[in-house]
Amino acid sequence: MTAHFDFYFDPVCPFAWAASRWLTDQAGAHGATVDWHVMSLAILNEDQEPDSDEQRRQLDTSRRLGRVFMAAVEKGGAESVEPLYAAIGARLHHAGDEMTPAAVAETLAADGLPAELSDAMDDESFDDALRESHRRSQDALGETGGSPILGVDGTHFFGPVLSDIPTDDEANALFSSLVTLAGVSVFSQVKRPAGGPPTFSD
Repeated sequence: MTAHFDFYFDPVCPFAWAASRWLTDQAGAHGATVDWHVMSLAILNEDQEPDSDEQRRQLDTSRRLGRVFMAAVEKGGAESVEPLYAAIGARLHHAGDEMTPAAVAETLAADGLPAELSDAMDDESFDDALRESHRRSQDALGETGGSPILGVDGTHFFGPVLSDIPTDDEANALFSSLVTLAGVSVFSQVKRPAGGPPTFSD
């Protein structure tokens, strides 16, 4: 079963990270292709007061990391998004490290990426590019939606929202089901109450 996917993510979103690790594995197993795109929870929520200091910090990190991705795209093109996401995501979601400029620079260097991209964290000149990247995610979905947004052969959904990274038969079943549902023109959505955000450990 081959398909082309577009995956829109905010790097701070644990649900997106879980979905991205599942998609990476399944795309490889099924010969599917994936284009990776950045969206921004900071921009999505900029007209709302954060519910807590923790959410405020998360949204600040969202914006600052978004700038790093925009700098990477400017320097190395769209193909730089996936390796940067893999490097940053492992450090943020598995190690649980605070994404300071020093930590980002260290992560980039360890993965053979330009460490100076971390300078973009506090460079507001990348905000317009981040806003445009986020707008494309919303245009693709066709309405306001959070992270992640998944496109399957041009049909876009909010989600999948995963409470853990599925493996083995469950991972394959999810892949096959989403490809099938994307091909049903009258299908819109199904939903059940979400569990808490996933936690990751190595």
